[in-house]
Amino acid sequence: MRSCPIAGVIVEPPKIRTDSYFTESKGAHNSLLKAVRTIRSEVSQTCTMITKGGVREPIDALELHQAGVSLLLLEEGYVFSGPGLPKRINELKLSNGGTGRNDSGSRWGLLFGLAILFAGVIALVFSMTLVILPYDEAFIGMTREQIKAFNPRILAFMAHDRMALAGTMISGGILYIQLSRNAMVYRLRWASRAFHVAAIAGFLGIFAFIGYGYFDWLHGLFWILLLPIYLRCFLLTKDSRSHPNSINLSNHSAWQKANWGQLLFVLLGALIAVGGIVIMFIGMTNVFVPTDITFICATPDMLQSLNERLIPVIAHDRAGFGGALVSVGVLVLLIALWGFREGESWVWNTLAIGAPPAFIAGIATHFVIGYTTFYHLLPAYFLIFIYVLGLVFSYPFLKRK
Repeated sequence: MRSCPIAGVIVEPPKIRTDSYFTESKGAHNSLLKAVRTIRSEVSQTCTMITKGGVREPIDALELHQAGVSLLLLEEGYVFSGPGLPKRINELKLSNGGTGRNDSGSRWGLLFGLAILFAGVIALVFSMTLVILPYDEAFIGMTREQIKAFNPRILAFMAHDRMALAGTMISGGILYIQLSRNAMVYRLRWASRAFHVAAIAGFLGIFAFIGYGYFDWLHGLFWILLLPIYLRCFLLTKDSRSHPNSINLSNHSAWQKANWGQLLFVLLGALIAVGGIVIMFIGMTNVFVPTDITFICATPDMLQSLNERLIPVIAHDRAGFGGALVSVGVLVLLIALWGFREGESWVWNTLAIGAPPAFIAGIATHFVIGYTTFYHLLPAYFLIFIYVLGLVFSYPFLKRK
């Protein structure tokens, strides 16, 4: 072996000319790998070696790195494998970066998710029975019987908002539980960040409750009880630094389908979060959309003349529902962005079981109360369509053994 007389070497695979540009020839990776091995056998190990191109799959980069390449410039790999190629390469190379388990932090995260799930179930029961609670009646100054006597659709409308909120909370609880059990327990950095970003967004949503003048003390008490649980979880998991394991070596057909599945779930999470922001804003401003007024058969002025405190109660439900949607949407978005890896079956399971409670509660309540305006339900139908397609496309990749 000879000493390297220069600072480094740049190696490129052979290229061929097309009509208007040069592209890598067939077998470019093998030619590049052979050249790297030959050069490395002739120079010192301290000589820096850089390659340009010849990488379209993670296994290509791993082979070049093992052959002695110091730095890889991907070039055409971005075109054929997308911008996620560096992430896949790094995860394959750093798959042994684990730092043990974090059972205590995971348990507090699990407790956080269970609390939200349990509260969602209780809210679901109330929305299907009493609809409004005694402290709601005390604030409004009317009993549910009096409201029902004036217009029975007012209670039905309030039930539909509260049931949708309950379903969203149940879905959020499931997502938090799954993230704690399957990812945060292994100190995965991405899982900890996704958990905390979504949780903080959920806590900030409490300010939407008072945007129209009504503060639900039961909601406030729930968040006060939930806050120390979250803070304990945050303190135990904020230093998570582990890298996820990766078994993905090539751009096989399951990976190609999963790209569409991941894109659909990213779109799903983003749309849910944006929809939550819109609903939260409506709850703090106009409160009703045109189809709401058509269903209730009463204008806001008529409701205001009946009782000036009725609209603030309706508004607080709507704003609270929007805040919950933002938190769940952020969770789905970040899991889709950071959690998609070959063989990560728990990610598919989480998305498969996490979404139905929100979708079922949101759709079923409309049919129960007779609020079936197609235009009003169209966004929900579209989200379900995206969700089902995402599950189908991502199944072979995430469930791969």
